[in-house]
Amino acid sequence: MRPNQYIRLEQAHCHNCLRCVRACPTNAMTYLRNQPTIVEEECILCGQCYSVCPHDAKAVFSDLNQVKLWIGNGEKVVISAAPSFTAVWSQFSSLVRILEGRGFTAVRETAEGAKLVTRAFKNLIDEGKMENIITTCCPAVNSLIEKEYGELTGFMAPVVSPMIAHGRLIHEEYPDAKVVFLSPCIAKFREIRDERFAGAVDACIGMDELLQWISADLKEEEKADWNDFEGSIARLYPTPGGILNCIEHDNRNYKYVDVEGVDRIKQVLEAMKEGTLKGYFVEMSACIGSCMGGPLLSHFKHNEWLGQSVIRENVDMNQKIQGGELPLDLSCQWKPEDIFRIRHTEEEIQAEMVKLGKVSPDKIHDCGACGYETCRLKAIAVLDGKADPRICLPEALERAESLSNVVIENTPNGIIVLDHDLNIREMNPSGRKMLNLEMVNPTGMPIAAVLPDDALERLIRLTGRKTEYIRILYETYGKLLDHAIVRVESQDLYVLILMDRTDENAREVKLRRMRERTLDVTAQVIDEQMRTVQEIASLLGETTAKSKVALTKLKRAMDEDEE
Repeated sequence: MRPNQYIRLEQAHCHNCLRCVRACPTNAMTYLRNQPTIVEEECILCGQCYSVCPHDAKAVFSDLNQVKLWIGNGEKVVISAAPSFTAVWSQFSSLVRILEGRGFTAVRETAEGAKLVTRAFKNLIDEGKMENIITTCCPAVNSLIEKEYGELTGFMAPVVSPMIAHGRLIHEEYPDAKVVFLSPCIAKFREIRDERFAGAVDACIGMDELLQWISADLKEEEKADWNDFEGSIARLYPTPGGILNCIEHDNRNYKYVDVEGVDRIKQVLEAMKEGTLKGYFVEMSACIGSCMGGPLLSHFKHNEWLGQSVIRENVDMNQKIQGGELPLDLSCQWKPEDIFRIRHTEEEIQAEMVKLGKVSPDKIHDCGACGYETCRLKAIAVLDGKADPRICLPEALERAESLSNVVIENTPNGIIVLDHDLNIREMNPSGRKMLNLEMVNPTGMPIAAVLPDDALERLIRLTGRKTEYIRILYETYGKLLDHAIVRVESQDLYVLILMDRTDENAREVKLRRMRERTLDVTAQVIDEQMRTVQEIASLLGETTAKSKVALTKLKRAMDEDEE
């Protein structure tokens, strides 16, 4: 599995919230080793993972530095601006002025290419040879069909996208220029590197990064000046149903529908696959809101409808595009991609389901929290090495609740939950036993009825974020209790944790008395020893005095003899 080169993870910003995994419509997003990774072979670059990430943990490939280098080297650079730029800046004349001031040779509207693509579509409609016609303007949809619905590539219009058509048109007018596409879409970065379209467009820059580059130069102008051209109704392309609005619906050969969003597109493709949908011209856009809802415009969502209104103000809705001869080759051949997918037997899938704990209907939640619509698909993803088997929100909640219940039901400490009015909501078995309430249901009783102490009530009312402690002797129960008081602010509840210190206190009293008795006995012994010492000292003193007298007499006698 190769990591995606167009969307990469900024691991330092990732919170492991799994929103990107859940949003991925093709399950190309994996979650292994505690981080999301995109499998490039299966990714259609719809950009949903980028759009939904609330932590800016996805970064998109960029050609902006290369474009700046070309301009800095004095090369000719022509930019093709997709009409969806109106979601960023509504005044085309202002955009032209700024970009030409930054060194671009010319600024052109991609709608010029869309006009040619529409003519090619109209030719296919008039011929009526295809069973169904799927528009091929959205590279993410094209990738989806080629990767997952290869048998339906024959329904894809054999026509390049407006970007490629415009790139070829610009190269004819500016043979020695570099063509750069201004994109609302991540999939365009890969499309310009598709060997089938080699040389049409040289680089791609996102509308979001362009805005950051030129934001200092953006100024409101008095008038939004748009130059009209034949077929300018093609500016509607990035709006919902925009392609269909460019074509006259004669309904001779086809019915016309537009579909947005990969999940709904899959439903239509499944219907075509089953043969229940025939004779349709289908405009398909991977993004809800078409290109105006592109991932590189996700930070400008509030401007999506403003952009649509600006476009509609600058087109003639009655100016439909007719078929006819094309000035350049817009043909393209679509083909299934040979993606290796592991096939698992039913026995392997069921065995993995058992490993995941999905052993009965009540254990099969199909909640989608792990990123997969069903537990069965999750089991297959685990077998494919694309999913962490430990991630299952309902199971985790059940385990946490079970563990919590075990602790609360079996802890020797009493636990009491109080509401805002200090009435008992819950009390665990240890609490009931501690307060002699085993035969009574205390729910609804005021705390004062079971723990009568004014100081306790006052402290509960004063408890904030910090846990408070108090020790109280209850003569009613003959018990000394320590209280830990915790406030649950989010639910306006109080939790009292009662710790029985009665036996411990009795042991401390007993030990204190033993210490006092021991001190008394020790003091008596010391007193006796002192008296004995004093008596001994007295006797020694008398004996010593007598000895000294005798010695003095002996000395005197000896002195007399010598005389």
